[in-house]
Amino acid sequence: MAQRALTKRIIPVHVLTASYRIAGTAKVSNAGLSGLLTDQTSEFMTIMDASLGRIHEPDFLVQKLSEIRLVKDQIHSASVRRRQDIGPKGITRAGYENVNSFNIAVTDSTYEYEGILEWPGRFDFKALMSGGTWEYLPIFKGTVRSIMYP
Repeated sequence: MAQRALTKRIIPVHVLTASYRIAGTAKVSNAGLSGLLTDQTSEFMTIMDASLGRIHEPDFLVQKLSEIRLVKDQIHSASVRRRQDIGPKGITRAGYENVNSFNIAVTDSTYEYEGILEWPGRFDFKALMSGGTWEYLPIFKGTVRSIMYP
């Protein structure tokens, strides 16, 4: 008997690494982009129909590839246009129905991120950074700015 594959769908995605901006499509399961990024059985992410541009030269297209594989540890951010492409609400909201919205600003060594964080209860930085199994923090209606190349 043939094994059933997980339901797959293709979503448009933009990925930022320290040096490149990659635009293309990714094949995700019902868990969405969150499921793809947090899948512990693979250290890589595949982007199809990928267009690569350097961060410091945003108008210059470096290369167009049919498929590219990225190391997940090197990804700074991954953006999708539609909220449902992130994944089910149970994943993005940690299982809670009532959440509060907080305007946040986060920085790392390369980028500044601003947007809305949905979190149950009051904002608790310690719980946010150390609690749970989130490797990627879902920020809604967000913007990203490069620190080195404004």
